[in-house]
Amino acid sequence: MNEIKIINKFSTPKRTVLITNKELPEEIWIGDQAKINDITYTIIGVPISDRNTFVVDKTDKISVGQIVKFYKAQVFKK
Repeated sequence: MNEIKIINKFSTPKRTVLITNKELPEEIWIGDQAKINDITYTIIGVPISDRNTFVVDKTDKISVGQIVKFYKAQVFKK
C-alpha cells in the first residue's frame, strides 16, 4: 500500500513540523488538509525545497508512525 507515515516530529508551543517517509502529493499546499488519527489539521507551511515536510498549527495527538492522508481544501461558492 502507498501509505505516507510520519517519521519525525518537532513541536513548538503553537506549531508542529512533521516529516514523512514519502513526498507529499504534488497538488498539496498551504491551506490544504492532513488527516492524522481521524483528526483533520490545516497545513500552514510547506518548504519549497523539501516535499517530505509540512507544518500544522496544532501540537496535540500526533505521533511518529501515524499514517497521514492529504486532502485539498474545500472551496465554497457563494
